[in-house]
Amino acid sequence: MRSVWLLALAASGCRTLLGIEEPARGDAGPDGFPACATWHPEGFDPCALTIAATSLSLDGPAYVYDSGVGALYDASHRTVLQSGQTAQVDGAPVAVLSVGRLTVAPAAQLTVTGTRPLLIVSWSTITVDGMIDAGSRRMTQPMVVGPGANQGCGADAGQDGADATMTGGSGGGGGGAFHGAGGPGGRGGGASAVPGGTGGLAGAPLAMRGGCPGGSSGTAGMIATPPAIQGSRALGGAGGGALRLVAFDSIDVRGTISANGAGGAGAPTNSACGGGGGGSGGYLGFEAPIVALAGTITANGGGGGGGAGANGTGNDGSDGTAGTAPAPGGAIAASGCGQAGGAGAAAASLDGSAASNTDTCSGGGGGGGGASGFIVITSPGYTGGAATPSPAAQVRGGAD
Repeated sequence: MRSVWLLALAASGCRTLLGIEEPARGDAGPDGFPACATWHPEGFDPCALTIAATSLSLDGPAYVYDSGVGALYDASHRTVLQSGQTAQVDGAPVAVLSVGRLTVAPAAQLTVTGTRPLLIVSWSTITVDGMIDAGSRRMTQPMVVGPGANQGCGADAGQDGADATMTGGSGGGGGGAFHGAGGPGGRGGGASAVPGGTGGLAGAPLAMRGGCPGGSSGTAGMIATPPAIQGSRALGGAGGGALRLVAFDSIDVRGTISANGAGGAGAPTNSACGGGGGGSGGYLGFEAPIVALAGTITANGGGGGGGAGANGTGNDGSDGTAGTAPAPGGAIAASGCGQAGGAGAAAASLDGSAASNTDTCSGGGGGGGGASGFIVITSPGYTGGAATPSPAAQVRGGAD
């Protein structure tokens, strides 16, 4: 059996603490782990990795992995595991968590944040019955940005809306792009309407990187009243993060794994601003000889924020959903001025939706919806499963 060497290590008396069995060796290489010489995952050399733990079992209620510092924390923010490894994948540095086996229990949730995409490598199996969230979220406090989000986006990022005029509101921000295009932001209302920001451009390569942000609204104008000022604007949502799971034997997911984009912010109170564009979905990769997905796998876009007039507040766009339903755009202010944000992309609709361009007064434009990200499965043994990935997965055979 492929993981016989791992069972031998586990039987050697390694200490178990918080579900972690410490490694018996400091270096992972052909001499210590004979299997690595026959393992050829895409984009990195497994023989160069250090094993941080021979077995990592997450069974508590909440964990956070920060890819910027390479640390796993529990719900009390105590350090459970430290892994400062990095590797070059797709030409960019990524954080690496290399373990003998990974198990995420049904009641456990692992949130992944940080400045780098995260590559999780298991020398035997990965089993996820709980949740791994590598997405960005505006609707939680504090806000969360997924691992490696918003980096190297260029034209994939949504553009900012135009600034307000003397008599009307500002344009909404365009949605972020990745797998699809971001939705355009709505134009500002009033006699001299200003344009919304264009959505990000689709066509990014299937690379391990995070999703792209939505654009911000244009700044408020002379008609803004306190607490808003002329420089007020609604910010775009962050793109989803990048997470790749690679296992020597198999990956079995019956829980939820997501890398959704965040919703754009609604117009600040009394600003007559547009809404921010939604962030695009991120990147989820799965590579193993056997990949079984029966849970929920998503890289959906966030909804654009709603605009408002000089006497109201726009509503935030919703974060990307853990399912096939699109994230709703933010509604207009209760006063009725402004435009609603566009919905985020989900399921077969890869592009974010355009914001509404219907306004009866001098309010701001809505933010465009964020596009879908990528789900990539590399496995000769994958034939589909009970899961319905959103968007549809890109499936290709692997070397082993």
